[in-house]
Amino acid sequence: MRMNPIRISVCLVAALFSQSPSADSCTPGTRPLTTPTERFTLNENGITLDKATGLTWMRCALGQRWESGTCTGTATRYAWQDTDWAKDTVNLEVYAGHADWRVPLVPELASIVELGCVDRRINLTVFPAMPTVAFWSSMEKPGTEDFAYSLDFGAGGAVSSPKASQGALRLVRGGPWWTPPKKPGQH
Repeated sequence: MRMNPIRISVCLVAALFSQSPSADSCTPGTRPLTTPTERFTLNENGITLDKATGLTWMRCALGQRWESGTCTGTATRYAWQDTDWAKDTVNLEVYAGHADWRVPLVPELASIVELGCVDRRINLTVFPAMPTVAFWSSMEKPGTEDFAYSLDFGAGGAVSSPKASQGALRLVRGGPWWTPPKKPGQH
C-alpha cells in the first residue's frame, strides 16, 4: 500500500507538535529556542521577515490591530471557505504596502512554532498577544471536500478540521517556502 506523500508530510508536522516541552513557559535555557527573536527582522508597521525562510508574516492575526508595538483587539474567526475573501480584502487594502498576502501552508505555519514554549507555542516578542486558537492553512485534506488543515499554537498541533468550523488567520507573503511533495505519477 502506498502512502500519500501529502498525508505523510502533515503527519510529520503533527508529530512534531505532539511532543510536550518540559517547561510551562518560554524560559530560556529549559529547551533550545526554535524561533529566537534574532531570526526575525521586526518592522514597526506590523510585519516581520523570517530570515530563515524568507517569508514575511503579519505580526497580528486578522481582526487584531498593530498599535504601539503590539497587537490589540480580538482575532476574527473565519470558516475555511471565508479565508480567501479575508485575504483578498487585506490585499485590496494593501496592508503594510503589500498586496500579495496569502493563506500559509501547514509547514509554513509550523516554521514559526516555538517548541520551547507551552500553551502559546510562538515567540511572543515577534507575534505579541497571540490568541490560543487554531489558525487556518490553505491546505485541504486530500480525498474530502469538507476538511482542511489548521494548526493550533496552543496545546495542539496540525489537524484536519471541518471547513465550517471557526479558525483564526495569519497571512504570509513570499515563497512558498515549502512545496508539497508530488503525488505518485505526477511530474
